[in-house]
Amino acid sequence: MILGWRRRATVAVATVALLAVVGCGSTVSPTPGSSVTAPATSATASGAGPAPTCGPIPPVAPPSGLDQAGWWRDRTFYEVFVRSFADGDGDGIGDLKGLIGKLDYFNDNNVASQTDLGITALWLMPTFPSPSYHGYDVTDYRAVNPDYGSLDDLRELVKEAHRRGIAVILDLPLNHTSDEHPWFVGSKTGTGPYADWYRWSDAPQGNGWQPDGSRFYYAAFGADLPDLNLRNPDVTAEVTADAEFWLGTAGVDGFRLDAAKYLVEDGPTTENTPETHAWWRTFRSAVDAQVPRTLLLGEVWDLPKVSASYVPADLDLTFDFALDTGYVGAAQSGDAATLMRLMTNVTKLYPATSGFGAFLSNHDMNRVATQLDSDPGQLGVAADLLLTGPGVPFVYYGEEIGLTGAKPDERIRTPMRWDASSPAAGFSSGAPWESMSDDPPSLNVADESASNSSLLSRYRNLIHLRQLHPALSSGTWAPVASDSSSVVAALRVAPTETALVLTNVSTEPVSPTLSLESSPLCGRPAVFGAYGQTVTIGPELTAAGGFHDYRPVATLQPQSTVVILLGP
Repeated sequence: MILGWRRRATVAVATVALLAVVGCGSTVSPTPGSSVTAPATSATASGAGPAPTCGPIPPVAPPSGLDQAGWWRDRTFYEVFVRSFADGDGDGIGDLKGLIGKLDYFNDNNVASQTDLGITALWLMPTFPSPSYHGYDVTDYRAVNPDYGSLDDLRELVKEAHRRGIAVILDLPLNHTSDEHPWFVGSKTGTGPYADWYRWSDAPQGNGWQPDGSRFYYAAFGADLPDLNLRNPDVTAEVTADAEFWLGTAGVDGFRLDAAKYLVEDGPTTENTPETHAWWRTFRSAVDAQVPRTLLLGEVWDLPKVSASYVPADLDLTFDFALDTGYVGAAQSGDAATLMRLMTNVTKLYPATSGFGAFLSNHDMNRVATQLDSDPGQLGVAADLLLTGPGVPFVYYGEEIGLTGAKPDERIRTPMRWDASSPAAGFSSGAPWESMSDDPPSLNVADESASNSSLLSRYRNLIHLRQLHPALSSGTWAPVASDSSSVVAALRVAPTETALVLTNVSTEPVSPTLSLESSPLCGRPAVFGAYGQTVTIGPELTAAGGFHDYRPVATLQPQSTVVILLGP
């Protein structure tokens, strides 16, 4: 959405330790590719335990193809505002050619180097023609904004992204159009084929009704954003055909669906009506019949129990807006207890087969670096929570370098900083459409890429770690009890591996003792290697696969995360 919602780094990287633990079978080696490029200052240690005694952990499977059901569950998404990302022609406005030129930044298909970010899916904010800079007021659902390029440019982007294993979804605002859309211009006459394509009344019926001569039209988000009348089957048929156009003609992989809870009003009830749920089911059925396994991702800015009510019957995913507040709050306060309760609740609400979108900030919020006052430790631990936690993670462009920004909206959507050059930090050779963020010149991709202790390096390490291990990318999440209120502890379980994840959100070292009632584990797991912190022994399991009074590390460093792989 585009309303002014109110919501509440050059970084010393806290160690992300990868501890491989096996049990019950023949001797095994660490999972191929499981080590993660380390900060130069990190200490490395190995611990040895009893010889493993059950079968080997299977190799990590490659990312699932786009033709498989639920292909989005093990991917890391990146939200791109095309206007602000990369300018390919020097006019100061970001465009599709500029974005194509930066695809290797996301994923260069070189697994060994890990110099890319590891991103496997892109969400493009609206790319349709629009009279505004943001694009959420569409004037043509079957064209590309000329500021950004052409339909051929979008096709080329999708082709090149797919070649790198990156999926592409478009932002599709269906609740409303621009007041300059030909449909609305025709509807204002009160006659003709578009007369009933918007909601009209001879008198205002409450909030959101806008005057037009002697009549009123419904526009919940402002006079320039009239709501479509989605009770009209002709409107539904047209916008469904528009979506199918992009799936077929451009080959995109799905849609982020703006203002998904507002589509069909029922008298004074304007949110989450039964008619809205039913409309999405109809839309989804039609789209799936045309292009199976299309991702439909809804923006349902609401309580978790409400956003969860849209999946899996109506939509494939919805964003969880409570969890982002929880992550940022825990990073800021150093207290994990509230976040643990929230994560336990949220993960129970969403179906494991579908899931939810997780994030730290987006284009409608003050940037997370601003929320956390650019504190290096807090930014790092927030990234840890997002990228080792449950759900499908979404990174807002620039978040990985600590880009700051506070409302008004243009200032949370400023151009990307690629280097320290003038006039636009490598974004453009010309004057940028919006002035750069207020960050120092050293905050940029080039400088942070050269530092193993930067926030960007931390994001790269975490995303690659997540991509390599299905326990992190698609495993279930279950809380593990800790005697430390600053530790987020959880068991992540996938068919091929199990991981224990610990994050110390505080600025003080802790020595957590852990307990778990039951798990799929068996035998006596043994630590055969450790990275980042010394680990000497695995948990002693009960008959139910649980453990008590387990202390995996003598000291868990401040604002750091440990990931421990456990055998079956």
